[in-house]
Amino acid sequence: MDFISTFNQIFMLFTLILLGYIANKKGVVTKSLNKELSNVILYITLPALIIKSMQYDFSKDMMLKSVKIILISIFIYSSTILFSRIIAAILKIEGKTKDIVQFLIIFPNVGFMGYPVISSIYGDSGVFYTALFNMPFNILIWTVGVVIMSRHYKKDNSISIKKILFNPGVFAIIVGYTLFLLSIKLPKPIYDILDILGSSTTPMSMIVVGSILAQSRIQEAFKDKYLIMVSFVRLLIIPLIVYFVLKKILFLDGLILGIPFIICAMPSAANAAIFATRFENNHVLASQGVFITTLFSVITIPILVAMLQV
Repeated sequence: MDFISTFNQIFMLFTLILLGYIANKKGVVTKSLNKELSNVILYITLPALIIKSMQYDFSKDMMLKSVKIILISIFIYSSTILFSRIIAAILKIEGKTKDIVQFLIIFPNVGFMGYPVISSIYGDSGVFYTALFNMPFNILIWTVGVVIMSRHYKKDNSISIKKILFNPGVFAIIVGYTLFLLSIKLPKPIYDILDILGSSTTPMSMIVVGSILAQSRIQEAFKDKYLIMVSFVRLLIIPLIVYFVLKKILFLDGLILGIPFIICAMPSAANAAIFATRFENNHVLASQGVFITTLFSVITIPILVAMLQV
């Protein structure tokens, strides 16, 4: 895809974010509707998009790329976890602020932002490999993520294996990849249903993101030095390091370069605010972190995606 086409796709996505922002300010999309739409996306439309996008005949080339992209993902997340600890130590961040900063740095918004952006640029093949790239994310956020966010939680903070194995994202990947491995084609009526549902993921996700942004207090977020630092690390430092390592050291290109790079350029995961609320952590700081990284990503994502065209 050339630069103009890529720019048009990114512009379309952020126009939808603006639409969601305006809709919330005008009372068309409320806070309660945000939650309900989020559930529809996470439990219905996104799994449909993943399964539909994995409807390929088995090939050794795709199998090898699948293994490669999962290994790249494991390496990136392992490095990012270590990186977050180093930053917290250098800046001497302690307490609940440390929990929030680490979580915001480690986990990008792969659901509401990652899949729609990848789908707009690479289509179904991009979603196929993105789903596999995100497998470690789904495991780590329910293990490492829970441990980080619950360090100051006084009640039970045990990790639920059920939530790791049976969350809708992992379930959809298992179903879709099994169908790929066995070269099983879904009946056309079922495929068409998944196609219709999956195609609604992008517009609904972007509108929800815009609506969430409209509920945050901009002034307070800009005054927090840690959130400015998190934004810089999450949106620029991490993706640029990933780009340099994959392209200049490992000499990768195409989807194997583009998908890890773009996913790492996403803003902080909305799960930060959800987990912070669940484990009685600093949910205000977490919400502001999600807000400010998402806001800045409107500028950084098009610039970074343009690098792939150079």
